[in-house]
Amino acid sequence: MAAGFKTATVRSGDVPATQTDFPTYVDLDRLGITTLAEAESVRVYADSGKTTEWAREIVSVTEMHVKVPSLTSTVEIFVDWDGVRADYAVTDTFGRNAVWSDYRLVHHLDDTTNATGNTSFNLTNVNSVTFTSGKLGNAAAFGASNSNKHLHTGTNEPLDKTEVQQNWTISTWVKLTTLSTVTIIRQFGIDGSSKKSCQMAFDTSAGIRYQWTGSAVNQYSSGDNLTGNQWGKVDFVLGTSGALNLYLDGVNILTTTVTNFNSRGDTSGSDKRWMYGGDFAIGTLFNPLRGFMDESRLVLSPLTANWITTEYNNQNDEATFWGTWTDAGGAPAAQTARRGVVMMM
Repeated sequence: MAAGFKTATVRSGDVPATQTDFPTYVDLDRLGITTLAEAESVRVYADSGKTTEWAREIVSVTEMHVKVPSLTSTVEIFVDWDGVRADYAVTDTFGRNAVWSDYRLVHHLDDTTNATGNTSFNLTNVNSVTFTSGKLGNAAAFGASNSNKHLHTGTNEPLDKTEVQQNWTISTWVKLTTLSTVTIIRQFGIDGSSKKSCQMAFDTSAGIRYQWTGSAVNQYSSGDNLTGNQWGKVDFVLGTSGALNLYLDGVNILTTTVTNFNSRGDTSGSDKRWMYGGDFAIGTLFNPLRGFMDESRLVLSPLTANWITTEYNNQNDEATFWGTWTDAGGAPAAQTARRGVVMMM
């Protein structure tokens, strides 16, 4: 299908409250898009007249993320493509960076390790992490043994010491092939001879866990366990004055307060990294991730429970969230084969 113009309406029950500037996932395969050229030519609108355009990112031939300015329980989306237009540049008004302007870091963890988002922190692949079919498009596969496969940023961390202790939300999808104690995400801060880190982890007995290591270990465990060999969405939310909330599959599983606020790790050293998987910094094997990860995000604000529930509904069952795609009618909009060359279809 070289060209098309289709529309769908969100399922009202999947949006418990209006969300502003909400990045939504769209599975392009359901629209009949089959080539990367078709995917890159996609333009997204709020109306059938194509007067109000929305920013979008094309991750692959099947995976698209669209920033909806006001996601209500009745929003309709219009997707237009012709297989000819070039993809937007990442800095264009409706290009990739506009989708993630509120985010510090976004890793789709697909068939490349490049970061997206307002600030890019690209990943180094250590011990041959591979990529395979995941929850949203492709995902990173870390293996099923203690192979210490991992992905990490460079020495410039996504969070400095002050930001670590303030408001943020970290979210990701994870599927554990082996239900063992593993590290999901780790932020390192190396200060002299001490190794300190902020960790999002899973423990076989204590469930999903947030912890700080260093001069003391402070663990905050939910008691809720992931299901083996099934995808689960985990969200870690730190609010003002250390208010901590953990979520599993869009449902709050822990509300508590982080104590020892001023002694929680240290990122003042020269080597600070954001890592998925094993433990490269200490030099020994420590709780390597055995399984898969997909769609990791960091935003410097405590997202609300309704936002997290809406995000889970969208990503867990996109076909229900957006419902049935139907022809919107009309010809594709004015097309651009190459920037500066306009073709009327």
